[in-house]
Amino acid sequence: MIIGSFAVVFALFLVVIIATLARASIAARIAGTPEEIPVVSTRLSVTLFHIAMLAMSLFLMIAVGTQVLYGITDTETVVVPAVGAAFFTVGYVSARYFSEHSGRFSHHQWVGGPDGETAELFARAYRERAWIVGLAIVPPLMVLVARVIAFGVLGTPADLPVGADLS
Repeated sequence: MIIGSFAVVFALFLVVIIATLARASIAARIAGTPEEIPVVSTRLSVTLFHIAMLAMSLFLMIAVGTQVLYGITDTETVVVPAVGAAFFTVGYVSARYFSEHSGRFSHHQWVGGPDGETAELFARAYRERAWIVGLAIVPPLMVLVARVIAFGVLGTPADLPVGADLS
C-alpha cells in the first residue's frame, strides 16, 4: 500500500514538474486573452506546487497513519506528524504572509514562463493559493490526534484499559 501511494505521489510530482516547465504553452491555451497568459501561468504553477505539497502531506498521513492504525507505537508516530504539521504550517505562513520572498524566488528560479511573468504575480498567486498548503496541515494533525487518542502521547497498547487492546 505504501509503495502504491509512493508511486502515485511520484507520478503527481512528475506531472507537476512537466506542467510547470510547460506552463507558458498551457497558459496560452487556457487564457482568454494574451494579456491573461502571464497571470494564468503563475497561478497554474503555484497551484501545482501547492498541490504537490498537499500530496506530500497525504502521503505522510498514509505512511504514519497506517502504523498508528496497526498499533505501532514508536516515537516516530508522534514526531513525524508533529514535524510534518510544523513544516506545512511554516509553508502556509510563508505563502500567506511572506509571499513577496517566495514570489521573487519563483520568478527568478522557475524556468518556462511566458513574457510578462513578474515576482508580483507570483506573490499574489502564493497569497491566493495559500489555503491549499493550509489544507496540508490537516493530515499530519489527524494522525497525531489519532495517535494521542489511541495510545496517549508516547503510550503503548499495554497502557490501554482492559478490553481495549487493539492487537
